[in-house]
Amino acid sequence: MKILLTNDDGIQATGIRSLAKRLSRSHEVTIVAPESNRSGVSHSITWLTPVRIRERETIENVSSFCTSGTPADCVVAAATISGIDRFDLVLSGINHGQNLGVDIRYSGTLSAALEARVHGIPAMAISVVSEENPDFLAAVDFSESFVREYDWKKLPKHTVLNVNVPAIPRDKIRGISCTRPGGLIKRRWFEKKVNEWGEEEFWMRKEILHDSHDEDLDFVNVDKGFISVSPIDFFGSCDEAFRSSLCDDLRIFEEHWFAKDNEKLSVASCRE
Repeated sequence: MKILLTNDDGIQATGIRSLAKRLSRSHEVTIVAPESNRSGVSHSITWLTPVRIRERETIENVSSFCTSGTPADCVVAAATISGIDRFDLVLSGINHGQNLGVDIRYSGTLSAALEARVHGIPAMAISVVSEENPDFLAAVDFSESFVREYDWKKLPKHTVLNVNVPAIPRDKIRGISCTRPGGLIKRRWFEKKVNEWGEEEFWMRKEILHDSHDEDLDFVNVDKGFISVSPIDFFGSCDEAFRSSLCDDLRIFEEHWFAKDNEKLSVASCRE
């Protein structure tokens, strides 16, 4: 497949580099990502100023470009550089930090995937739920296998998949859940500080709140050790027939994914 990788953490982020290294073994991969961290910009686009697009060496055998724009700009830039029909799939991530519940309203990671869908390209956003130094292995393994096995023609016209992977070792993942975003909200405020020059500065602070713990919510499943896969429609809804179909597909994929793990363990055991 011809795959475009983008993100909101920036072209040098560990998540996108890890994913590029793995996928480039069997796919034609192109990276177009922001030149610096653009987290939390949602679906903003650069409209009143020009966007710089520069080729950048990052991963061996992977064509890479960085832009001065937003994650959504990066998808537009990729379509401009290579043509809309160039790519079979867009993957946004792997994001360093969660995109659960209300986060989807702020997420540049998810917005890049949605922008790809505007251009008619199937897309998936992937995040690791950690603010510290996450282990990306489980997210990379899931992405590689799911890209290969899922029938991307099933994805409805305006829908993307939003994947959140618990920040736990690969062998501790309990399963894969078809979920929906919700229940998790954030109250925000500015905290005033005085800098070294005596000037007042205001820093954003947040408090995480939960107003629901329904079993099918994304954050509930991640907290239990499951990979969360939420179908998200560009217009804020999701076709229920597709959701049901996706849940069935994820159950089948889960069986295959864990079966491969067992095969690897058996082989390792025999070698010992």
